[in-house]
Order: sequence, then C-alpha cells, then structure tokens
Amino acid sequence: MIDPQRWLRLVATAHSLSADSWTENEITVQRVTGGSNNALYQLTVDGQRFACKLCVQDERRRAAQEYFTLRLLETANLDLAPKPIFLDESCTVVPYPAVLYHWLTGASLAPPLTQRQLAAVLDSLQQIHALRRSNFQTDLTDSWFHWFDWSLYTQELQELLGTFGPWLAAHEVEGPTLYNRLAKLVKACHAVTRSAEVSPARERVTRCLCRVDPNLANTVWGPDERLRWVDWEYSGWGDPALDLVEFRWHAALSDLSVDQHRWLRANYRQPEDDADFRARVFVWDHIIAVRWCFLVLRHLWSQFNGPDRVRLTHHAADAQEVRSRLVRFIERAEEFIHTSSV
Repeated sequence: MIDPQRWLRLVATAHSLSADSWTENEITVQRVTGGSNNALYQLTVDGQRFACKLCVQDERRRAAQEYFTLRLLETANLDLAPKPIFLDESCTVVPYPAVLYHWLTGASLAPPLTQRQLAAVLDSLQQIHALRRSNFQTDLTDSWFHWFDWSLYTQELQELLGTFGPWLAAHEVEGPTLYNRLAKLVKACHAVTRSAEVSPARERVTRCLCRVDPNLANTVWGPDERLRWVDWEYSGWGDPALDLVEFRWHAALSDLSVDQHRWLRANYRQPEDDADFRARVFVWDHIIAVRWCFLVLRHLWSQFNGPDRVRLTHHAADAQEVRSRLVRFIERAEEFIHTSSV
C-alpha cells in the first residue's frame, strides 16, 4: 500500500544519518547518486520501487514544479515521465520539499545516440511542446529561465561576467585573455537583442510546456525501447523556441555530432501559428551559446571556492578538464556568432 508519510519518515531517517542505505520494517531506502542540486532516494516496498526527491528550498518551488508537471503529463496521457504520487512542501517530516513518484526502469542515454534514440528524443520534445498553456487549468507556473524579456538575459550575462570574470582574469594563466573574449561575446549578445525585430514577450509567444533541461542523464530508455524523462523541476510554461535552442547548446549534448544537431533542427516541427519562431531561435542561439560559457566558468569557480549556492549534492570535478571545456565553449560561441554575422 502506498503510504507517503511513512515513506517520508524513512527517507528523513536515512538523510539525517547520511546513510547510503537504510532498511526498516522491510522497506529499503537507498541514496541514488547523480544530479547536482537535489537528493534522490529509491524506496523498495513489497518488491516495487518508488522515488523520493528532496529539493533545495528556494523561490523556485522546485518540488512543486516537478510534481505539477508530472500531473500535467499524466492528465494529458503522455507516457514521457514517471507517475506522480505525492508532494510535501511542509518541511516537517523531511527538512526539504519532497516529491514522490513511481520509479522508472531502464538506463539513461549517452552519446553516440542511435538514429532511433535521436528520433525518440525529438518525438518526446514535440509531444511536450504540443501541450499549450491555454488548454489546461493547472497550478504549474512558468518554467525556470523563461523571463519573456531579452533585456533580462543580457543583464544576467553581464552579471555573470562581473561576478566570475574578475576571478578568472586573476587566477588563470590565460584568464585575462579569456575574460576579454567573454566580454566580447556578451557585447555581441547585447547587439543582437537590441537589433531584434521580434519579442519573447508572453503575448507574442505560443506558450507551451517546456522541459528546459535536456540533459541526457535524465532520460530513461526502457526495456520497451521507449524514452521517458525524469527530473522535471525546471519545467513549466515557456517559449518552445528557447527550449529547442537548449538542445543545441546544453553541455550534456555537446558530444552529439554536428549532423545529429542539424537533424534535430531540420526535423523539428515548429508551431504553425508562431510566425516569429525562427527569428526568436536566432536570438536565443546567441544568448544560450554564450550563457553556457558562463555556466562552465561558474563550475570552474566552484571547484576552487565551493558551491556557488545551496546544493544537496556536491560533485568534485577535474579542474583542468573544466578549464578545457570553458575554452571549447568559448570557441564554439565565437564560431557561431562569427558565422551568423557573415
């Protein structure tokens, strides 16, 4: 029998003891590694497996956003995610907001993808984007990072440059050069947004469900060779053009071949009633390509200075590898901006 409160108490015990595994009354709770923000536990109850995700408590309401997205997908009869069970934001049983859902069986995808897997990724994105805000009554809010205003994105890039750029210039051998290259990229984004003849404003965008996080580590390729996704805390209503662009520039998809990225773009079916879609893609490409440079820089900074914000999971990384990735991401952003302007 599903007993969310009892399960939460067992997860709370395992979490408070920092235990990788905890068994009580024939229920086993195991900590699952992975992720960079939250804490995930697998519960085995009478031979069935369930998931309990503890989320960072902040203004984003991560657990609620994930739960309401899962509910929406269930309502829409889309078999793209685990079935939701329970949401607890009280922080009384466990000290963090928590969401419980059924465990998915399978393994995550990783490059190189087969053509069938790549097609499944695209098909799942199309199904997600088919869900329109106007068609549902739900507590789901806008997706994270969909701000519907170009200036907010260029402002964020400038803030990231101001926060992490001086550290880069002072602590890395090639830091001053890399800082200047990043500053030029931010300037280029400012120029593109200022000259844009399209707007990402809510009234101009066909708002649909957006996943936002296309990290293949959050895919589950099941025994039935169907693709499903976990980790929906970033999801919500947003601009499908931005969601599509994330699939091009996200670090976890950087190892896809150029041909596979081209295939995804060429075969994506944009909303028929969204005449500005491709023009917004052009602007988003500039912003997101440059933003990922700063996300890698922030990761490098955290290897020396500790987590940049509250996280329930911490991963050590090879600093030299992160440095190399930063250079590669700066180069790919520069190449894109150069080719798009000629």
